[in-house]
Amino acid sequence: MPGEVVWHWFGECASSDSLVLEVSLDGKSLYSSAFPICQARRREIRPEPQQRILEFRFDAVAHRFKRQYRATGAQPIEGNIWEAGRERNAILLGVQFVTENQVLLNTHHVARADAASRSERIRGLVITTRPTRRGDRSPPSTRLKLPGTRQ
Repeated sequence: MPGEVVWHWFGECASSDSLVLEVSLDGKSLYSSAFPICQARRREIRPEPQQRILEFRFDAVAHRFKRQYRATGAQPIEGNIWEAGRERNAILLGVQFVTENQVLLNTHHVARADAASRSERIRGLVITTRPTRRGDRSPPSTRLKLPGTRQ
């Protein structure tokens, strides 16, 4: 629906709230990023000249992603995350992991705009997102406490 209000990332959202994205494998952080999100009418969202893709690389055993993958031992894997869809309560993120020769995993993560979200499509590979509000970008333990105010 063109007039529907949906969540969107980057673009015109520079001074808005953010989503924090974290990707981990067996409890070890592979990637972490925060990006702006905002609400807009679907018809008012202008396409970017080039699709924005968050990229990261790590070494892992590709066989854990795809059983039929023959290579043994750790090898370079590239992770790619992009905005795949816009919903009233969330942003649908496309998620892909590839080696030089093969797509290992192609899936989605629903990044809710109002609550934390967690996906674990492969055992031990965890994708989490959580919203942060404009005035709430620093962790609670590092926020400045002013004398005479309650926090």
